[in-house]
Amino acid sequence: MKIIHTSDIHIDSPLTTRLPSDKVRERRRELLSNFGRLVDEARLISADTIIIAGDLFDSEKITKKAIDTALDVIEQATNIMFFYLTGNHEGNALVASGRTMPKNLVTFGKEWTYFTAGGVTVAGRSEIREGMFDSLALPEQSKNIVVLHGELRERTSSPESIGIKDAAGRGIDYMALGHYHSYSRTEIDERGYAVYSGTPEGRGFDEVGDKGYVIIDTDPKHIDSGFRKFAKRRLHTVEVDISGILRTSDITDRAFMAVRDIPASDIVRIQLVGAYSPELWKDTEALAEEFSDRFYYIEVKDSSRIAINPDDYKYDKTLKGEFIRTVSLDDSLDDSTKAKVIACGINALMGEDLFNQ
Repeated sequence: MKIIHTSDIHIDSPLTTRLPSDKVRERRRELLSNFGRLVDEARLISADTIIIAGDLFDSEKITKKAIDTALDVIEQATNIMFFYLTGNHEGNALVASGRTMPKNLVTFGKEWTYFTAGGVTVAGRSEIREGMFDSLALPEQSKNIVVLHGELRERTSSPESIGIKDAAGRGIDYMALGHYHSYSRTEIDERGYAVYSGTPEGRGFDEVGDKGYVIIDTDPKHIDSGFRKFAKRRLHTVEVDISGILRTSDITDRAFMAVRDIPASDIVRIQLVGAYSPELWKDTEALAEEFSDRFYYIEVKDSSRIAINPDDYKYDKTLKGEFIRTVSLDDSLDDSTKAKVIACGINALMGEDLFNQ
């Protein structure tokens, strides 16, 4: 058998990037259509089964369009069996919809629920609790897949924690997990391992990097699996160190070198870092505008700090020197506030925008 393991699709997500309203609508449509695209890939690789390890939807309050679209995709894929486990976001969204469930969609209950086909047993449960692995009964001679949604820990203790040591020795070949949005693999014991498929499409800058799904192959003696990239748009956070820069144009040049290999269809955050000279003029809005036509969306975040050594201005008789000494010696201000005040003051002395720093 060939199985696709996916999770955390989060259909109808409000999104966490600060996209323009037209792009928010477009991205939400993309997230919805991506589920259909994933099923199309399942057909292309002749997958028999798709395991959705939780959070197909983003919350319990799902639009009728989202539910109908997802269930229509499942219903039309008549040659594929779908195993669906509810996650911590969607609750009873499907049940509450009132729609008749497709015949090729099976769901897991709160207790262990088992399905067997082609020498493979798939077991899952939506409720995580201490001692749950004690009641797991998997056939020794079967290839066994367990589906859960939660946080992998050493021991099962809290409602969402899945104990890796508790799972050892239970006859598990592959544990299909949902909850974390990046791919990872953890050994359970000599026989099996646990895998987070990650989300197939990143939504915000806390979900940067490659996103996709896992292909499981049960034909070999032991279950094999591999991660496959899938996301339509990859999210990137790129640090640009502006230390030592004296000209605004040099910031643009460094940023260009940092993002030059990123595809135009992707979503990018440029993060300015480092310690910069008080004389350097920074304009983050202009920098974002410079790259606005190069990517689907780009934003600039400034985490840099001003490089001020008060001793360098100890004998400076200029207004700038006096200002820097005064602010630096003000014990009522913390270092971060001092840096901002100095940056604004120097901008004012240079005739620049007082509040752009």
